[in-house]
Amino acid sequence: MTAPISGLGASASVGAPVTAPNRDRHEAKLKESAKQLEALFVQQLFTAMRANVPTDGILEKGPGEDLFTSMLDQKVAETVAARDRGPADLSASLFDALRQRLGSPADTPR
Repeated sequence: MTAPISGLGASASVGAPVTAPNRDRHEAKLKESAKQLEALFVQQLFTAMRANVPTDGILEKGPGEDLFTSMLDQKVAETVAARDRGPADLSASLFDALRQRLGSPADTPR
């Protein structure tokens, strides 16, 4: 099963090693993809948390509040994903796992 990974080109299929000249470019794309995946995950967490907050209160929801809240959650999630938190960083863990899956050497620095 060697399906190509989206955005990494045909030469970066699962299980196929990436050649040395292209490794930096592929790993930069992989890091960015891992950050985007973390941002999406955090945004979904925020959405789930907001769904469990009671909406009945003194003030009613205004028009466009759902859109604003969604956009706010997206921006905060992107900010959270952009921070480097060392070993507790979800995107770093995703990057390491995907890098191993793609066959890149494990000794490459993050």
